[in-house]
Amino acid sequence: MQVRKLTTEEFAATKIGKPTKIEAGEPLFDFWAYVEAIPAEDFGEYDCTAGVVGHVYRMEEKYEHVLIQSQYAEIAMVLVLDLDAKEAYGHYLLDIRKRGNPVI
Repeated sequence: MQVRKLTTEEFAATKIGKPTKIEAGEPLFDFWAYVEAIPAEDFGEYDCTAGVVGHVYRMEEKYEHVLIQSQYAEIAMVLVLDLDAKEAYGHYLLDIRKRGNPVI
């Protein structure tokens, strides 16, 4: 499976419209194989192996941002899902402690 690490600019471009927080529910498609294929170096020193989805945000009807929590509340691996293609568009390690990161 091919994975795509998004740049800050590419990730920011997927944030369209006003994000809508998705409460509970089933994902539109299974994305865990993609998560498992993300190279360890893309996680840096952070551990997201527990597979805890902290939040899900829908960007209009184009993308969903699925935040997979690390051991720290401020850091998550964001899986960007393309809703039209029903596949993962890419991933981005979000650290809201750093200035300049696009916050959802």
